[in-house]
Amino acid sequence: MSRREASSASAMDEPRVFAALREMAREGPVEVRVVGDCMAPLLADGERVRVAAARAYWPGDVVVFRAADGRLLAHRLLGYRPHAGGMAFVTRGDACVVHDAPVPPAAVLGRIEAARPALALRARAVLRFLGLALRRRR
Repeated sequence: MSRREASSASAMDEPRVFAALREMAREGPVEVRVVGDCMAPLLADGERVRVAAARAYWPGDVVVFRAADGRLLAHRLLGYRPHAGGMAFVTRGDACVVHDAPVPPAAVLGRIEAARPALALRARAVLRFLGLALRRRR
């Protein structure tokens, strides 16, 4: 594994490893391997993707973040919500039925470079987020 490449497996169980990887992503893209099919057909199992930190993340972006169990996940950003005294990302895999637990900004590694969504895809992400928000109000 090269300096700019990371596995999405158990190496992320260690918070210091993720912190170092996050610092590297701020300097330039890092490469991670996709495991699973939650972003199919956009991302295939075993595909390598380049991830870079961004100043801002927008609905529709595919972000890579550290889940509570230590795994790296690549899911689409739907929007933001208040959580634990700050704002958290609302994400969901394209092939998943439910959204993820709130993702704090400190858990975000970056955005997948090759997955820049078109305006229509960003709009669809916002509509999914609004659907979630409306269901919560009921």
